[in-house]
Amino acid sequence: MIKSIARSVSLLVVCTFLPASFLAGETSKRLETEKEGIQLIGQLEGVARDIRHNADRLNAFSRDTYVSTGTHYHHLDQIRSSVNEGLRPVLTRLVEIQPQLPAWQQDAIDQMLTSAQALAADANAAILAKREAGAVPPVLHAEYTELLARIYDRSHALVETSVAAGDYAEAHLQAIDAGLKVPRN
Repeated sequence: MIKSIARSVSLLVVCTFLPASFLAGETSKRLETEKEGIQLIGQLEGVARDIRHNADRLNAFSRDTYVSTGTHYHHLDQIRSSVNEGLRPVLTRLVEIQPQLPAWQQDAIDQMLTSAQALAADANAAILAKREAGAVPPVLHAEYTELLARIYDRSHALVETSVAAGDYAEAHLQAIDAGLKVPRN
């Protein structure tokens, strides 16, 4: 009889704590995903800063007739590489984990994805415009200089969005680590 009561109490205790441990595991997994999101947003910020730097250089070069075509292609290639090898994998992973992140962070990822896609399209258009222009100096090629300005503006917006999202996400996690009860969304 005592053995039967002990077994019943043990089962009751196990069943009572099972949901709590399950929820703790889910919370831990959610926090790890949020931390990965912060890390990825930081990487995205770094790549966007590199793109912005190259776009800024190209903007300056587009007003100087003595800068070689090769220099323009070099910076355009740097932007292309940053988009393909930097932004694409980071955004792909962010989109994969997006459903597990808070709603505000999902919205920020959508905004960054839209900016990155527009930036990539403008970079591709700038490469094509430069190729089609041949030896025409950038000063005389309005479409090309306009595309360079848009690349800069889009990369700047991507930097600003990623900084804001990263800072907010870090502050949110710090509050959780400090034991504050903060809303998830």
